[in-house]
Amino acid sequence: MGLQEQVKFMTGCWAIWERRNKAIFEDGEWRADLVVRRVRDLVCEMAENWSLDERRIHGVVDDDGGWKRPESEALKVNIDAAVIAEVGVGLGAVCRNDRGEVVWCAVEQGTVEMDPAEAEAAAILHGLKEARWMNNSRVILEGDCSNVIHDLQQQRKGRGSIYLIYNDIYAICNFFDSISFTWTRRNFNKVAHELAHLRPWSIGTRRWPFRWKSLM
Repeated sequence: MGLQEQVKFMTGCWAIWERRNKAIFEDGEWRADLVVRRVRDLVCEMAENWSLDERRIHGVVDDDGGWKRPESEALKVNIDAAVIAEVGVGLGAVCRNDRGEVVWCAVEQGTVEMDPAEAEAAAILHGLKEARWMNNSRVILEGDCSNVIHDLQQQRKGRGSIYLIYNDIYAICNFFDSISFTWTRRNFNKVAHELAHLRPWSIGTRRWPFRWKSLM
């Protein structure tokens, strides 16, 4: 078994263990399709450093050209979270229109302790709060954490601290005319990623509204 096969095998074992823990301690649900989805997404993330030939051999090939523009009159908000040991959590959000122009971006940084999934959910809530503050009515919320995005698409409920964040997300969704959640690969979410890791670190929220065309 080659190195990449070993990595995929270990990734599968980890995904099964992760789903088992969630079923026992959080939502009580065991579904094989969620494990398969998680394995696929993790392999896609790891494959970012593989050559094109390696990606083709292992069936991990990009089926699109990167970040996609939203439909006319809609806005797409990309979000990401950074959990930095001994520092805190950073939440980044960037909003673009159907021409690919940056409408606004924002970052919130704090010292609260969260696990990565909770931080991703908090980043989504942060992005939606900023969209509401900017009076955006039709929003596509996009992130690279497949488990959290899938939970929100299914409006999943359960026990545990992450579901308290989900409940806040469901509540704020009522203030939008149109809202949807989509997953994207990490390498198509780089601006939000950089915002979440923004330096210098500054506790609180920083916002930047834009009125000019910006690179995607």
